[in-house]
Amino acid sequence: MSKKYKISFRTRIKNNKSFQRLHDCLKQLNVKHWAYDFQDFLLTLTSELSDFNRIQAVLRSAGYVCHFVKLENLDESGNMAIS
Repeated sequence: MSKKYKISFRTRIKNNKSFQRLHDCLKQLNVKHWAYDFQDFLLTLTSELSDFNRIQAVLRSAGYVCHFVKLENLDESGNMAIS
């Protein structure tokens, strides 16, 4: 089973069209679980990709300015893994 990672970026979503574009980008990256906090402008996603730079590059190419916040390794139950 592949490891899963919780990856957080700060970015702004300006309108519904922008929200749809974000959804399309994440679908292209095969990201199935994600959430956006409109108050803190925080995009959090769960992915098997550990390379957040690749995700950040796809989002930037779609016009988002994304500042990487953190990467967490999750265990099989979706909880943060303790090393």
